Amino acid sequence: MKRLLSSLTLLLSLTVIAFSQNKFEGYNIILDVPETQRTATCAMRYAPPTTSITISDLNPATPMNLKSCGGSASSLTKSTASTYSLKASPTDYKWCFEGEDKRYRISFAGDQYARNVVYDWIPNPDEKTAGNYNVRDFGALGDGKTDDTIAIQSALAFIASRNGGILHFPEGDYQVGNVPNFKGLAMPSNVTIQGIGGLHSNASTSDLPRKNPTRITLTVPNRALFRIGECMEKIAFKDIELIAASQQKTYAVEAFGAYTAAQDTHFENVTFHSFTRGIYAYGLPQTDLNWQFDYIHIERCRFIFNTDAGIYVNIRNTDWRVQNSLFINPPRTATQRADSMNFERTAGILVDNTVGGGFANAIGGTFLNILDSGSVLVSHSQTESMTNSFIYNEQKNPYAGDYSAPITFLNSAFGNPIVFQARRTFVSLGNAYAGDAFRANELVRVYSTGDRFCYDGFTLGCRGAVKNNFDKATVVFMTGQPDDGQVKGHPTFFGTDVQFGAGVQMPSFQQTALPPGKNNGSMVYCTNCRRNTTPCQAGGTGAPAMVVGGQWSCL
Repeated sequence: MKRLLSSLTLLLSLTVIAFSQNKFEGYNIILDVPETQRTATCAMRYAPPTTSITISDLNPATPMNLKSCGGSASSLTKSTASTYSLKASPTDYKWCFEGEDKRYRISFAGDQYARNVVYDWIPNPDEKTAGNYNVRDFGALGDGKTDDTIAIQSALAFIASRNGGILHFPEGDYQVGNVPNFKGLAMPSNVTIQGIGGLHSNASTSDLPRKNPTRITLTVPNRALFRIGECMEKIAFKDIELIAASQQKTYAVEAFGAYTAAQDTHFENVTFHSFTRGIYAYGLPQTDLNWQFDYIHIERCRFIFNTDAGIYVNIRNTDWRVQNSLFINPPRTATQRADSMNFERTAGILVDNTVGGGFANAIGGTFLNILDSGSVLVSHSQTESMTNSFIYNEQKNPYAGDYSAPITFLNSAFGNPIVFQARRTFVSLGNAYAGDAFRANELVRVYSTGDRFCYDGFTLGCRGAVKNNFDKATVVFMTGQPDDGQVKGHPTFFGTDVQFGAGVQMPSFQQTALPPGKNNGSMVYCTNCRRNTTPCQAGGTGAPAMVVGGQWSCL
């Protein structure tokens, strides 16, 4: 009987050991965003199956007992008491092994762009939760002290090996950057970074300033927190704060490439806090910036005290949607531009229901700064306490400017200067401007309908304002406002006012009010001029007037 019990006990023990084995599967994935490539190079690549992988023990309290997976063509060999050597299958590039622990370290040589690849690998997930992963399962602590770089990069590589998923960040402050050769956490395709809230740290929501419950902190200067490279698609960041400990060339999300486009990146309820640039996207010089970073959606995000710009883009072809977002800018100084958005080159921009501003005693930079672009639409947005609301071609590049693609402002309010310094078609519909907001030369063609200048004289008074309207711009047509309060207004006027079914009706002036300095060939109707007089003389019943030889001549 005792022998039988002993045999049963041994059998049960072996059964427990057998069932305690965890299955680990993966590929020789390299996550890295190269900068020196001369051909198309994806940010996610595979080392060949001949690559030797070292599996290291992370838990010395348990024996290092690994075995090959049944049916797998990968090869497993024990090297030392705490390491094994593994090679992937030559047919499907996949490797597989079984072990007792919940996590093992995987390392291999990498490629010419990324050396010494290291991940902490976890077993295959339960089928009921597959696709949803917790960053703490990969060893992240989120205690605000321990560096979690390897854990987060491991989680991203693991999810990449399964072609996508959601990486959850529970409450915590996840420190990143303090590891050798750190360049940034490389993002794979089809991955969502998911926190639990996008409120910025120390927001004035109570008497006690507190940190955001979920945030990822970049602890080192001269680096990016996350990187997006070529070939990457369907990347999302949601409900989390990204924050920097240093504002010396730090970026929350840095996207760059040279050849193959990256597409469809989504930010929702994310705070970008205290970086040099919150989002920094650019093309590499080997293709003269001709990389495409397309379909960027920014929804309900906050950009807080980013010293150079909340968003900075220098790519020849891209398109952005910035909606329902907030930019709180630091003061502009000699060493920080403090812009909300800066687009050196871009194909299309939508800014909707978005606000940017500094403070009355700490004026921010420019809300929207564009060197050159395709079509731009700014709708239901506003700025305050900024150096400028909008600048086009601040650099005065002689090649900037295009009449074909309009810049359109719709139902917005801007009190700070709006500056145009190149050819452009400007369409303004139902906006409220300060009286002296515009700084535009004659190259700008203005189409204005329903705009208000100096806001409303009966509400704000417009006292002391100067109403220059569109300054020196070429006004094609304008339906401006009459006198408001104490400020002299402008009547409705058109460059060419056509009444269908009738002749052309020219603007009318008294002889003493004929506008000076007009170009030869300019025509108006003088209501009290005598005909056949040069220069035009009063005392008649009216005559058409044309500038000839620099003076008004009545026909």
